[in-house]
Amino acid sequence: MEERKTKALSMLSKLQDDTPRQSKSSRGCSNFEDFDFLAKYCIFSQEKLAEYKRAFEAEDSDGDGYISCLQLLLALKNIIPPELLSDEEEIYVYRILEMVDFRVTDGLVDLRLFAVIASLAQKIASMDDFMRSLISNMDFRSLEVRLFRAKQLFLFLLEEQRGDAGAQRGFISGEQLLLELQAGGIRLQEQEAAVRMELQRVTPLDLLDFLAYLPLFMLIHKSIISNPLDDSGSL
Repeated sequence: MEERKTKALSMLSKLQDDTPRQSKSSRGCSNFEDFDFLAKYCIFSQEKLAEYKRAFEAEDSDGDGYISCLQLLLALKNIIPPELLSDEEEIYVYRILEMVDFRVTDGLVDLRLFAVIASLAQKIASMDDFMRSLISNMDFRSLEVRLFRAKQLFLFLLEEQRGDAGAQRGFISGEQLLLELQAGGIRLQEQEAAVRMELQRVTPLDLLDFLAYLPLFMLIHKSIISNPLDDSGSL
C-alpha cells in the first residue's frame, strides 16, 4: 500500500509539473458525457466496467461518484500493478486523452472517465515490446502537435467504412487499418503476415485501441515525410 501511494504521488507530481496551472475556481467535476468524442466512441463491456467500478469505489471514500486525481492514480494501480506499466506509458495515457480536452489534473473524475483511463492503460500494458518502446521513446511535444490530426484520422477511417455496421458502432476494421499501413509504408509481400497476425489481437479497433497504437501511425508518417519517394516499404 505504501509503495503504491509513493508511486502515485510521484506520478501526480510529474503530471502537475507538466500541466498549466489553473485557479481553484476553474476546477470542477469532469463527467464522461461532457466529452462528446469519448462518450460517442468509447465502448466498455459490462465485465470490464464492473472491474473498474470496484477499483473506483474503493477510492471513492465519500461515495459521491467522483474521485480526485490522486485517488484516480491509486485506483489505476489496483487495476494494473506498477511493475506492468512504466511511468512513460502511464503519462502517455493522460497526454493522449488531452486530445479531447480531458486533463486528469483539472478536477474530480467520474466512473466512466476512470474506465477510459483504465481501459487504455490495460491495452498498453498488454502490447508487445516493440509497441511499448515506441511509447517510451515518444517526444510528447510532437505528440501534442499531432493530437488533433489523430482525431481527424480516426473519423476519416470511420467515414471510409460508411455503411458498415461496425463503423456505425465506432469500430475500425482490421482490413481498413491494413490498407492504411500499406499506404504508409508497410511492404505487403514481406510484412503482411506479421501485420495480420498482430491485427488479429485487436480487430476490430475501437477508439481506445486506435489511441494505443497511435505511436505506430506516427512512426509510419515520419518515415513517409522523411523520404516520400522511397518505395522500399522499410520503416
